[in-house]
Amino acid sequence: MKTSTIRLALVLLVAAAAAPAFAGGPLANCDSGQPFLWDVSGPGIPFNPDQGDLGPLTHAAAVAAVADSFNRWALVPTSTATYFQGAELPVDVDITNFEPYLDAPAPDGLSAIVFDDTGEIFDLLFGPGSGILGFAGPEWGDVTTCTITEGLSFLNGPAFDDLTAATDVMVHEFGHYSNLAHTIVNGQQFLGLGDTSGPTPNNTFGNPPNPLAFEVIETMYPFYFGPGTGTQNLNRDDVSMISTLYPEATFFTTTASIAGTIFLPDGATRLSGVNVIARNTADPFFDAVSAVSGDFTDFTDQGDPVTGTYRLNGLTPGASYAVYVDQILAGGFSTTPVALPGPEEFHNGAAESSDASTDDPSVFTAVSAAAGGAATGVNVIFNTFAPGDPLPVGDDDFVQLPLPFAFKMCGQEYNAVYVNANGSLTFGAGSTDFSESIVEFLGGPPRIAGVWDDLNSAAGGIVTFDRTANTFTVRWEDVPEFVNTGANTFSITLKRSSNQAEIEYGDLTVVDGLAGLSCGGAITSGFENEENLRTHGHRRTINMNNDTAAFEIFTAGETNDLAGYELTFSNFKNGFRDEFEPNDDIAHARRISPPFSNESVRSFSTVSPVGGDVDYFRFRVKAGDILALETVRGAFDSLIGVFDADTGDLLAFDDDGGNGLLSRLLLQANVDLNLAVAVTAYPDFDFNGAGESGGRYVLVANTYRGDILPVGDDTTTELPLNFPFRYQGATYNSVFVNSNGNVTFGAGNTDFSESVPELLAGPPRIAPLWDDLDGTQGIVVAEHSSHQLNLHFISVPEFFATSPNYFTVHLDVLGLSGIFYGATSRSDALVGVTEGGGAADPGETDFSARFPILSGRGTTYEQFNLGDTVDLSFRSLLFLPF
Repeated sequence: MKTSTIRLALVLLVAAAAAPAFAGGPLANCDSGQPFLWDVSGPGIPFNPDQGDLGPLTHAAAVAAVADSFNRWALVPTSTATYFQGAELPVDVDITNFEPYLDAPAPDGLSAIVFDDTGEIFDLLFGPGSGILGFAGPEWGDVTTCTITEGLSFLNGPAFDDLTAATDVMVHEFGHYSNLAHTIVNGQQFLGLGDTSGPTPNNTFGNPPNPLAFEVIETMYPFYFGPGTGTQNLNRDDVSMISTLYPEATFFTTTASIAGTIFLPDGATRLSGVNVIARNTADPFFDAVSAVSGDFTDFTDQGDPVTGTYRLNGLTPGASYAVYVDQILAGGFSTTPVALPGPEEFHNGAAESSDASTDDPSVFTAVSAAAGGAATGVNVIFNTFAPGDPLPVGDDDFVQLPLPFAFKMCGQEYNAVYVNANGSLTFGAGSTDFSESIVEFLGGPPRIAGVWDDLNSAAGGIVTFDRTANTFTVRWEDVPEFVNTGANTFSITLKRSSNQAEIEYGDLTVVDGLAGLSCGGAITSGFENEENLRTHGHRRTINMNNDTAAFEIFTAGETNDLAGYELTFSNFKNGFRDEFEPNDDIAHARRISPPFSNESVRSFSTVSPVGGDVDYFRFRVKAGDILALETVRGAFDSLIGVFDADTGDLLAFDDDGGNGLLSRLLLQANVDLNLAVAVTAYPDFDFNGAGESGGRYVLVANTYRGDILPVGDDTTTELPLNFPFRYQGATYNSVFVNSNGNVTFGAGNTDFSESVPELLAGPPRIAPLWDDLDGTQGIVVAEHSSHQLNLHFISVPEFFATSPNYFTVHLDVLGLSGIFYGATSRSDALVGVTEGGGAADPGETDFSARFPILSGRGTTYEQFNLGDTVDLSFRSLLFLPF
């Protein structure tokens, strides 16, 4: 939960632009086995409708449709969920004022149902013609009681043809509002993707009835098939879900349940993310209920007893049910779906095993339970793939395979690996991502990428595996790019004795892609830079000692020079030691000297073990110092606090004021102070190490002096200079500070859509990070002296984003200029210097490959496009005046 307290000698400079602590995805879990729930013991679940119209619906009709749609859920006799309409929102919400309702910085007592009458909000958020009809879910909750306190829903008016379509969408979205997830029972069979009524390819129960005549599609299915298909009328699966979360007193005593666990072929490893369906053999389409294994926990580790388990409630007592696992083919789910590690199959009673010769996947053992009872132990153990079998990864899918030996990646031991269609192996989680990027490579699961690219084995080629007692090899053979271009052959081999990874390349036709090894988001700093893999290693072996990642990315137009090559990665099995421990209290706080960042491996910091660590860092500040304290990278929900190191008093703290669940404080000291900054994890508000998550983080602790400039979003501020500054052959007595990450001379510039033609045609410019930045969410400080000026952009994110950017522009009386980078968001931007005024285009310069001292005359630039990565964090560029 976003919290900020200011006391004593520190003044808050910028309010945190935080996302709510508890937001978005349906079926949000408070703790393992315990979902967040609305309090339905009082008047019911509140909602506050918008003041405006909704596409084809007048305001009155829209409000009536909202009330009717909520009532569909309230009329379920086995559920206690009821709803009541509160006051309307204080404004007619539109494109000009929607942000406080989408991203409220604190609970406001409103559960907004926003009517996007024109569709402009949805166009801004998702792009024109996105097809998104609406979204909804809990917004704020009390983690001490696991209670939802506020919700939200946005509805896309122009997407509705009439009242029927609007009601269909509302009933679905208000299921999410009540904290119900998407489900799949019958809907997937109408997508045209080959799904069947039993374990594919077995169409055990025949084809389902026509949804236009029989309302056979479940309300909470993630795709809408149009008016008349029954979305607004709840099916057995929907009734079971709402009743499970909000059960009427007799629900569990008058219905039956089935429960079990989904296992990998080893029969021991529990697997979350698998759709489980139970069909009444006498009424297979209308008496059918589903669940995703592990849906009542956010964790997937084997230490969580809920991992891999499922429970199906609201079944007919005494009826015979066939239970089977079904691959989720499309749609978004609160529990991440996994590719099945074996064929779809029925639960087969005592014959259930990983051996297909005795456990026929097309045969089921019927399961039943009496009223008030539960059939338990209804498990499924996946049948295993055999070496050489084609792996069904298709286009953008993955499978999980058991390893014949334990394999270590960066201090973590794994007994299984995910084989991803798009050319990589990952550990701990699969990856369907086809748009390779450095940010995702460093921030995702641990990964070994042969050629991470949009590959498509559904169109050709084959993906297979082989194993021995000492090796495990996955081979992509003649696999084309999507849709069906070229053929690519390579293999990745894991070796037991040396704990090495070997990539062997055959013929490659891809001209883009990413290759290498990453320890993943829990270990990398996020600031690692690419390198040439052919020249990095010694005799084709890349020693990963003290490296968290080694990789190279190829973009269209470059040459992928790995065809016919071999790479071996070694020395990556060990973990990384926190260099600052022990620093678990103020007395043992590590002394640092701002500017400070622990982004390198040799400055590795981690909150570990979870629930037993907090880190303190100590430094001094002077009266007037401006402080930036921020966790700029981290794969957990951080908290930071600032203490008077002499008295132990907590002066300020923040939870989610930074990027995502990370933390940020921008402060100013009005007296000299000896400070300690603490990093821990939510909800450790006492800063004693009792957090619920942890891992690697990167802390920025910087101090600045100077004047805070009135910089906003797309603004320019003219700033007088204390000295004449000679730039590009002219002398200037002032500089224009532009909020979008650049400074100009002679005229200001508010352009947020950076481009090379605009760089060349515009005013003389120094662009450290020209992008659509939002100065209202950070600060810009001008540090003057008689002979130099430093302009500090401090934690300034892109517009409608929270990832921070830190950089400084330096100007001095000798005509010298410089750019000094701290943490940057690694997104798109234009960087460089120019005389402007119609300058000729000299072509791009790779600043990261050049010596950091360059000529400051003429034009020199580098453009980073979407999908590229700004690789200048913690680097410097110096431009000489000749």
